[in-house]
Amino acid sequence: MHTDSRGAYGARRITQALRDRGNLVNRQRVARMLREREIVGMTRRKPRSLMKQDRTAPPA
Repeated sequence: MHTDSRGAYGARRITQALRDRGNLVNRQRVARMLREREIVGMTRRKPRSLMKQDRTAPPA
């Protein structure tokens, strides 16, 4: 599942996906197994600007 999600799924999402498939799993066990294999999930978010451009200001 981790590979299918291109490395995005972590322990919580993998646990939920396994439960949806009918497997009885515990999140701590999934997290431990991921840690043992040095697998980490990642967040894919677009970077956003925290500054708003002032359109009325004169150009620099």
